[in-house]
Amino acid sequence: MVEAALFAAGRALSLKEISELTGLSPKVAKLVAEDLAKDYNARESGLEIREFEDRYVMQVRAEIAEKVSKIAPKELEAPLLRTLAIIAYNQPINQSDLARIRGSKSYAHVKELEEMGLIRAEAEGRTKRLTTTKSFADYFGLDFDDPEFVKKVMKGNRKLGVTPMYESLARRMGLEFVVANPYKPYKNDIEMLKKVDVLVISPGYEDRAREHYSGEMIEAGVRTFTQLKESVAQIEEMAGFVDRVRVATLIEEIDSLLAGYKEQAKAASSINPLTPMIEEIALDLGIPTDESGKTAAPDYAKMDAQIQVPTHQPYDMDIVERIKERYEVLLKGSGASNTTQSD
Repeated sequence: MVEAALFAAGRALSLKEISELTGLSPKVAKLVAEDLAKDYNARESGLEIREFEDRYVMQVRAEIAEKVSKIAPKELEAPLLRTLAIIAYNQPINQSDLARIRGSKSYAHVKELEEMGLIRAEAEGRTKRLTTTKSFADYFGLDFDDPEFVKKVMKGNRKLGVTPMYESLARRMGLEFVVANPYKPYKNDIEMLKKVDVLVISPGYEDRAREHYSGEMIEAGVRTFTQLKESVAQIEEMAGFVDRVRVATLIEEIDSLLAGYKEQAKAASSINPLTPMIEEIALDLGIPTDESGKTAAPDYAKMDAQIQVPTHQPYDMDIVERIKERYEVLLKGSGASNTTQSD
């Protein structure tokens, strides 16, 4: 048991760890480890067991380590591992698409990963089609190397990050996630972003987020209920495991609210949207638009409009409530019924 533990660990084990695993007392575990070390040394094995301050490690004997290092599994550095994860999750993926996600450095990464045998790069037109290999499955201890199986495993292992505005949405979907700000990050945000595989951000903020984050991003539109539904589907696809019951409940709530608001909008007078955002909301509600109608603008734009739609809402405000508040202000301003929707 002690010998197997040292082999399987691939690192130094303390006497406490060996004791807990084998059920031996620390004193007896120490004697067994020392006897093993003597045995390996006596038969001049290619391996040796060394002791460092009551920690024991099984390793290649020092005098031959350099000769066998060429065939030893290479540890993947974080940037290379992130590129490999994106390939594994999105496979088959074109190298040109990978470059859009990871930048020009991905070309060097693809070459290195291909040389290591972890991916296959097949010419397809003017780009290359990238997939994982059997060696990838072996390297990460997967039971099967089928691309679809690998993708499912990757979905389960991906760490999701959200900006503060999307925290309530992630909770409603039953996701496991961390909150990080990539726009003006503090030190703890920087550390958190290093561990995130997929980050949910606001549309149009990719360039700012890229200054501090190099992984995959989902630009989740939440101006309207229709956009929110589309974003839920996209996050569900990218994030992997979600609470299906919660997601179904959320979609049912959105559909019900939107149907009720559309019914109210039948009594609305036309409005004159001064920004694309207001036009999108009006379209989602079915409110007619016309240059002769009441002017409407988001409050952040500071325009001289008759209807000021709220956008300066607290980040901790529920994502559905944010949209409801905007819809109800626009409906009231357009002369439609302002009966508040029930929760």
